[in-house]
Amino acid sequence: MDSGRSSKMADNSDDKKRKAQGPPESARPRGAKQGSASTKYTLGKARSVDVVGFVEARSFEINALQRSLENARSQGNTRAFQTLPRHLRRRAASHNVKRIPARLREKALSEMKKSAQTSKALAGTDRLTNAKKSSRYKRRRARSVRQEYETRQTGKRWLETHVWHAKRMRMKELWGAMIAETPNERSHRAAYRAAKEKTYIQDVSYFRTLELVGSEDAIVGLLCQLIPPNELTLAMKPYIGGARMAPLTLYCAGSYPLALLGPATALWEPISGAGQRKLWLRLHPANADAIKIELERMLDSIPDGNDRAIQIKDITCDLVSFELLGGQSTQMLAAVLSQTVDCADSEPSLLQTIRAIPSPAVLPESVVIALRIHDPRLEFPFKVNPERMVLSQDEQQQLQDVLLHWPANAAVLDGQRSDTGIWDRSECASALERRTSEHALNKRREQQLVPGTKLRPDPSVDVTVPLLLVRTGPEAMLGSRVGRTANQYIDTLAHGWTLIAPRGWSMALWMALNFAGARAQGLTERHHIGFEAGLPTFPANWPGTSAYDEWAGSAATALYQKWQRRPPGKRVNYLKFGINSPFYAPFHKLLDLSGVPEAYPQVTADGLECHMKRLRKITSKKKEGCLSDQMDIDEDADLNSTVASRSSGSTADMWLLTGELLATAAASLLASTRTAAHEDPALPTAFLAWAAPLLEAVRSPNYNSNSDTTKDIALLQHCLVRVRLVCVGRGVPAENAPICTSLAKQTGDAIGFVMTSSFSLARGCGIAVGACSLYGLYQAWLSAAESKHAKSLGLTVQSLDGSPSISTSFVVLP
Repeated sequence: MDSGRSSKMADNSDDKKRKAQGPPESARPRGAKQGSASTKYTLGKARSVDVVGFVEARSFEINALQRSLENARSQGNTRAFQTLPRHLRRRAASHNVKRIPARLREKALSEMKKSAQTSKALAGTDRLTNAKKSSRYKRRRARSVRQEYETRQTGKRWLETHVWHAKRMRMKELWGAMIAETPNERSHRAAYRAAKEKTYIQDVSYFRTLELVGSEDAIVGLLCQLIPPNELTLAMKPYIGGARMAPLTLYCAGSYPLALLGPATALWEPISGAGQRKLWLRLHPANADAIKIELERMLDSIPDGNDRAIQIKDITCDLVSFELLGGQSTQMLAAVLSQTVDCADSEPSLLQTIRAIPSPAVLPESVVIALRIHDPRLEFPFKVNPERMVLSQDEQQQLQDVLLHWPANAAVLDGQRSDTGIWDRSECASALERRTSEHALNKRREQQLVPGTKLRPDPSVDVTVPLLLVRTGPEAMLGSRVGRTANQYIDTLAHGWTLIAPRGWSMALWMALNFAGARAQGLTERHHIGFEAGLPTFPANWPGTSAYDEWAGSAATALYQKWQRRPPGKRVNYLKFGINSPFYAPFHKLLDLSGVPEAYPQVTADGLECHMKRLRKITSKKKEGCLSDQMDIDEDADLNSTVASRSSGSTADMWLLTGELLATAAASLLASTRTAAHEDPALPTAFLAWAAPLLEAVRSPNYNSNSDTTKDIALLQHCLVRVRLVCVGRGVPAENAPICTSLAKQTGDAIGFVMTSSFSLARGCGIAVGACSLYGLYQAWLSAAESKHAKSLGLTVQSLDGSPSISTSFVVLP
């Protein structure tokens, strides 16, 4: 122990001596002298290593070393599919080579070939993977998306915006086309706000368009046989020159006021030097086929001559159209359609002049603006300034001049009328073929110096798009001119624009308008917006037409099936409350017409009865508010008799009061006071004397004044008058509920039925659109005149489930 300790102490003493003596001479810097002061001085000036320079000088060796390390790490252990970044990896990676980046496909393919050579299952085959053979379903499906879409359109037509709508809305097949019914999100109030304050948009390309080509006199003579004799809007100067779109209400030839077909709009091509004229009839798809058949029947009945030289073509697939509503619709259209093509003697700044109006209702209704714009994809996306625009004094003066004196040449593109625009379908088809592809536009965007810069139109490459803007409003929905009754409708909800463009440009314009802030909605929201505005919608509120029977029949079938799916103990027993037609409005029974339209569901009394012992005991008792046993038996017999006579039923004898002239006459009759000069109301002639002014308005100029009084009374008794009901108190009327006079005690005294009802966001109460018989309104007028407590004429809507009735005030709708 002592010897070992002494040897360690000796070693430590030797180390101390070496440190004191300093480094050996071989390790000393040149010129360094021995000594403590000189050693510190020379070490301070020792040469240092430049790390950055050292690495840069040997960067090639370092990179080669790193590559060799990576290759050694991945060789034999990592495949091409495993070298992907972590955000691109999947738990079950596909063996499809096209699913990995292009830089790794060659390596992956070589790895798969090596694996196939060593596999026993793949030896001797051309397959690289052991994947199973595709199923029969996958082998039979279309090879391309376009082929699949064409196959799925069998029997129905897709709009150009169908794929966009199908991702966001519920689609429904109606009138031979797939139409967006309602958005997937909750949008009832949002659609109302958009139509009132912002911009509401709907693709209405499913509307049918018929083109009539022939002489002007021949076209006017043909269509005048289908319109009322007191409505000559088609031949008026503002309409026949093409400056405005004419509203029409069409009937079968020589059948006015019976055989109503429905509303339509007509637009003349601006007058040109040629003798032939063109007329576009824009029709709702529900009545388009019936109107086309009637026109062809009339042409066949005309003898050979100049009047028969009229060609009728269906150009629905050659046009696309959008409907815009809302206070900012004009401003949005001015922003999206700002890149107009400069033409001599035209009005390219007309849309920019009116862009600051608060509502389209300020402008004249049905005016037409013709535009030719550059490709809207060049400056996509468009932005609309949300703030209210401030116009200069000159701009305000220009706007006032336009509002006072609308330009006469707004519907033409140039003063010489050489550019026919959208009326020349061959030129539109040629421009569609020469349209720049999306790939070419993206290549041009890549070449922009500043990313995001919008493209400028190149006349040698880019084509132009002709458009038509029509200021639509209540006239288009009513099918007649609106004058004194215009204040009944809410401006921002009833007035808007219709944009008509050639086919092929639907998605470009649709995306531009949507990105600018327009809210897209479906058919359900469109009907509700028209209902909020106080307008009847077609075909839901046009009884007496075949289109209404089909619409109401499908709705009644859906309601009946929904009611039938509920258990008997949970569904409403309508017979208990005296309602024998809860699923549709039986106007045929109201007007004492024979039969029921075939479109309505066949519901018998046994189907409406709930088989419960408790309800049987209640119905067997005579109780206030319930019908007696004898009345139940009579109603059952009446139901069975109507079902039995269904095959012979029709609505040909039913006619609807339409037009502002007839509506004003009916309203004046209901507002009149009963005097001693009136006959006894029990006499049939009293009703004829009361409705004499209305009968005079219905009669044609060639009417024989010595006609049979019985026929006149029967004609007036089969008349339906549309009314808008506004609830006085709380509650919302139910659809298909009977409308009675204020003094009625039971539902048997119904004078009409509700067609559409809901809570109105614009009025803050329940409203409804219904139809009453003219004779029933006459009875209500008599009851109000005889009652000492009635201050004004009002109606009552009965309930379908036994709840209290709802008192309403009403207005006659044209």
